[in-house]
Amino acid sequence: MRVLWFTNTPSKAGPEFGYNKFGGGWVLALETLVVAEKKHDLGICFFYNGNAYKKVVKDNVTYYGIPFDQENFFSRIVNRHKGNLNDTKSPFIDTILNDFKPDIIHVFGTEHSYGKMLINKFDKVVFHIQGLIAPYSAVFFPNGFSKYAVLRKSSVADIFRGLTFYHRYLTIQKRGQRETEIIRQWKYFTGRTDWDRNYVKLLNPNSTYFHCEELLRADFFAGRWQPLPKPGAGQTIVIGTTINPNIYKGLDLIYKVVKLLKDYNICWKIFGIAGNNPVNVLVKNMLNIKEAYPAMKFYEQVSAPQLIEELKTCHFFVHPSYIDNSPNSVCEAMLLGMPVLSSSVGGVNSLITHKENGFLFNPYDQYELAGLLLHLVNNYETALEAAPKARETALKRHSAADLMTVLNKMYDSIYAG
Repeated sequence: MRVLWFTNTPSKAGPEFGYNKFGGGWVLALETLVVAEKKHDLGICFFYNGNAYKKVVKDNVTYYGIPFDQENFFSRIVNRHKGNLNDTKSPFIDTILNDFKPDIIHVFGTEHSYGKMLINKFDKVVFHIQGLIAPYSAVFFPNGFSKYAVLRKSSVADIFRGLTFYHRYLTIQKRGQRETEIIRQWKYFTGRTDWDRNYVKLLNPNSTYFHCEELLRADFFAGRWQPLPKPGAGQTIVIGTTINPNIYKGLDLIYKVVKLLKDYNICWKIFGIAGNNPVNVLVKNMLNIKEAYPAMKFYEQVSAPQLIEELKTCHFFVHPSYIDNSPNSVCEAMLLGMPVLSSSVGGVNSLITHKENGFLFNPYDQYELAGLLLHLVNNYETALEAAPKARETALKRHSAADLMTVLNKMYDSIYAG
């Protein structure tokens, strides 16, 4: 079967399309699996920061790079102020479809405009739900972070250039509106949580939904967290969090919890953003924090092997986000066999059973999270009992063999329909 993917990344063709620091991700892991199985001819299409349409054939996969809409300096600023999107159209879709001649199209995510560009061009299209932009936009700003307060705390230069989180909010609103139209338009969807299934069925009761898990990076299958000694009185409690630079990911909650635990020796390692990242600068401004918190260590983006080695030094993994579907960071920490604490939001309840293979807390509630951390420090055996169960759950959930079985059945079903 000829399967054409529409993705948000260049996958294994990162270097050929100027993504020299692209570390891959679960789509790349899945590509490796599909190519190795030799059951399908694979093509991958994506937007990229180039000036021209580009086709590359590499290791039996055909990659199609679609350039974003071209903008000059002034139009870029105007579009940011209006929240306009730069992926609304492409004259190359017909070219790609005629060149590859797919039997099935698999769209990863509803973030881009693929679902609108493919209307009346191809009907056997399945959309893999990653995040859900419209629900994300509803909780984009944390409690106390109104959009106007955020704008006032931003620099004049960022306001002029449309680079504030207020302007990002305008863009995500537009993406959310488009996503709603896409979900209502198409028939086939695949996801992995009760939350994304229920949301799709709410917007499109006549849709067909397939449950299909995601594959995680191979490093996390090979890695294994080993239980650390219980931190005694005065000893350091080490916490790990992997976060991306979005304001709704709960960085402000970490600051609030660290403040509540100021009488304890805390080291909170935050992977994925630097200390000078705009989201950290904004959060500190909003919380009136003038100096760095010594307890918080920022690590930027690190490779999978580096991340694993750092997480092995942590007693707990904490996911503080205010909205998420099935965050890979949580799944990877579970796969390592760590004690995982997460806010009970979105699809996380489909990943973690509270007090069995992890621990859930109310979103926004710094008091519950701080209290839960201390409870697990004082009752460390409870955390250690959940850790191997987390790994067992993740190993089963992200089984490559099971995933390929489900994926192939889904493709066959859609093709036959």
